[in-house]
Amino acid sequence: MPRFVVKRLNVTPTAGQDLLTIVSASNRRIELIEVSVGGRGSTSAAQQIEAGTSTGGTTGGGAITPTKTDPDSAAAASTVNTTWSVQPTLDTNPLSLNFNALGGAYRWVKPAGAPGPQARNTGNLSIRCPTGATTPQAMDVHVVYDEV
Repeated sequence: MPRFVVKRLNVTPTAGQDLLTIVSASNRRIELIEVSVGGRGSTSAAQQIEAGTSTGGTTGGGAITPTKTDPDSAAAASTVNTTWSVQPTLDTNPLSLNFNALGGAYRWVKPAGAPGPQARNTGNLSIRCPTGATTPQAMDVHVVYDEV
């Protein structure tokens, strides 16, 4: 199964908006394999991003081209957006990645033999800074996902 990587570097998120949204193609499934985040802020403060299945969203944009990890794989059929005119609705219980803005890091990896968050048939996987968290500071986000 093809594996892809997408990232955003030194980005300051807006609470309640997706940093990245991976949208599966019709008749395809995508699954999160790894999500890494690192703080690039200027002060020590608790930070949080969430990762999980989402629905909806209107007029995605700011497309990022996924990088395939196997040079013999086909290009990704999924799309990756960084902006929306109306944000997707994140699932009720997404993964929560907590870290320190001043150089802290967090790496979530799908447990061996267990499924990670998945979407199919034009469904979404969203990576976002939640509302109600401390004021977001600059960060790096790195995502690895499979597409079947």
